[in-house]
Amino acid sequence: MKIATKLGLLFAGMIIVFILLGVTLLVQMKAVSNGYDALLASPVHDIDSARMVQVNFKKEVQEWKDTLLRGYNSKDLATYGKQFHEQEATVREGAVALAGTVQDGEAHKLLTQFIAADDAMSAKYQHAYEVFVAGGADFKSADALVRGQDRAPTDLFDKVVARLDARVQSTITAQQLSVRRNQALALGISGGLLLLLGALGIMTVRSIVKRLAELHAVSERLARADVAGLSIDISGKDEIGEFGESMKGVHAAIEELLQIAEAPAKAAA
Repeated sequence: MKIATKLGLLFAGMIIVFILLGVTLLVQMKAVSNGYDALLASPVHDIDSARMVQVNFKKEVQEWKDTLLRGYNSKDLATYGKQFHEQEATVREGAVALAGTVQDGEAHKLLTQFIAADDAMSAKYQHAYEVFVAGGADFKSADALVRGQDRAPTDLFDKVVARLDARVQSTITAQQLSVRRNQALALGISGGLLLLLGALGIMTVRSIVKRLAELHAVSERLARADVAGLSIDISGKDEIGEFGESMKGVHAAIEELLQIAEAPAKAAA
């Protein structure tokens, strides 16, 4: 194989290695991107929705207190009562929607319990609201009917948030481990390909340099007509091998000339 061909193949190998490295990095980046997309699509989305429902539930309880404390006239009662019922509906809709999308079994179970507890609390709040209206805005009687009723659903939803938050943290940890594994894999593949290419390059260059050194040594001896015991063994199907074959012809010609030059001296002796 010609030296130019060998060097061309080595260069082509370098290009292929860099292409493979680029493809490997793109694949790893895609895997990391897909992992974080999945994280954002499910666990992070669920915890964000859960925290929104949690905040709305606290607002619902506050709207109830505002109704009792400020609804002493019909206008304010209508305003705060409407806000309370709207917030109540928002909480239930958010909890039902979250229960329909959440993928964690334990969180779904807790959400189902929360919805049932929230429905029971809403029924008691409605009864207390009716008592409040019928009793001429007697907030003490109405408040006594629902005092502490928000604790059970509050505790349940706190458990939902804690569960989903733990899921987010575990998913993030798993994703980070996956990223590190992908990085290690990419580095391993890259390092292996570079080592292989480097080994092939070193072997090719060393072979060429070694044979050129042998050719140089032979040419120096031929230049001095020092052919005694000279053996030319530079084989190969490249330019160096061809030059080595031509050196054998030069070697034979020099030996023949030396023999012709020595013939008269031998004849005289």
